[in-house]
Amino acid sequence: MKTYARDFFRIPSPRGHRTPALRVAAGIGIPLVALVFMGRTDLTVFAVFGALTGVFGRVEPHWLRLKHQTFAGILMSLSIVGGVICGGLGTNGWALVGIGTLIAGVLSIVADVLRLRPAGPLFYIFAFMATASVPFDGRLWDAALTGVASVGVALILGFVGRLWARRTEPDRQLTESPLPHWSRIFAQSGRYVVALGLAGSIGVASGLGHHYWAMVAAAAPISAIGASGGLVRAVYRIIGTYAGVLLTAALFTFQWPPLGLAFLIAALQFAGEVFVISHYSIALVFMTPVALMMTEFLAPGPTGILIADRALETTIGAVIAFFVILLTTRKQRAREREMALVQANCACKRTEPAG
Repeated sequence: MKTYARDFFRIPSPRGHRTPALRVAAGIGIPLVALVFMGRTDLTVFAVFGALTGVFGRVEPHWLRLKHQTFAGILMSLSIVGGVICGGLGTNGWALVGIGTLIAGVLSIVADVLRLRPAGPLFYIFAFMATASVPFDGRLWDAALTGVASVGVALILGFVGRLWARRTEPDRQLTESPLPHWSRIFAQSGRYVVALGLAGSIGVASGLGHHYWAMVAAAAPISAIGASGGLVRAVYRIIGTYAGVLLTAALFTFQWPPLGLAFLIAALQFAGEVFVISHYSIALVFMTPVALMMTEFLAPGPTGILIADRALETTIGAVIAFFVILLTTRKQRAREREMALVQANCACKRTEPAG
């Protein structure tokens, strides 16, 4: 517990994280600015979700990153299209929660089989639920092409560094990490189904206006590396979101023109990506306004209701995820503690003076 508290109050160095963060921010900023100049700000939410393809494979070699980002881009595009179709059919409430939960369970398995990182269905289910919930009167093809175009920008930005690295890294480097055991893959999928189903159901029953935020908040801790890491991430998500909605409220006191809002969203995403691996709570401070602001192009709403829903729905989802992880990973957490003790003992032996 002391270690977790010490880590929480330590601000990590951004060294090593700025280049991947810049790629993701540029991948969001370029499509948003293009849409603003085209006068199609009604398509911005689809551009943002397509651009989030850039978060995948951030530390992988270029060829492997291209492979994984291509798979992730396909899943993101399908999630956007599926969400727009469901929204057009008027699917909402319990039906949308049920469909989203089923999709999350399936995509958890698909993502694990494809070895995509970040793991799990978090970004896909966020894209599906959000695009199904946000009002959109345009054509399906407009939304689909916008998402696919943003995926393309992310792929180009993710691979462009190969132009400089090809001399020092001649190999394609497509070696995959080992496939987890199928029992672990299905168990993880089951956690998503239980957590997201409960979170979405409570969100609908509570009458809050953005029940899919509870589902997204439930997915995030489960996608963490290791069961113990998932418990910590649940707590970090609540704390970071609370700080993030305060920042959002401050930013909403200004009237942002479309172009200014596009640059602001890209800048906030950059700041969040700098810390997303090293300090999840700090990352959420900046990423929470992104999630809230990208819908402002389409359906601006009362700030107070918006940030209150975000805080409450996040608490619901994160708490549910915490207990789902706690109740279903006891053996896994025991193994993680044993491995941590072994590593600590090895480290101590290496630092002992020779006698």
